Amino acid sequence: MIKTVHIYGMGSCNAQSREGFARVLIEWDNQKIPLTFHYHDTTSKRSLIVGLIDGVLQLDEPCHVVLVTSSRLALEKAAVGEGPNRDLIYELYKVLSARGCTYSFDFREGQGTALNKYIMGKNR
Repeated sequence: MIKTVHIYGMGSCNAQSREGFARVLIEWDNQKIPLTFHYHDTTSKRSLIVGLIDGVLQLDEPCHVVLVTSSRLALEKAAVGEGPNRDLIYELYKVLSARGCTYSFDFREGQGTALNKYIMGKNR
């Protein structure tokens, strides 16, 4: 049976300096791996998406990945070639495919504070 891995992600960015970061939590069974990635010349949404990509790159075997964020990623726009972050959405799909992973999304809109606390370990 294929393993299910949850990748929780949050992104943030200083609008003036365009310095951003993503916090990612990779979770399966009873294992949790928290990671932080830093980015330059970015936005909050781009930091989030690149953080998910960097999280998937940590996987070393095919699995089912549930990508969890509090922000919708405009997947519908990307599917028709629109949206400012479609390049990163396409890259996310490419990386998942290259790792042999199936995937689904869990958008937890309005739950950003709780999700951020979970990613940062405050509820573990």
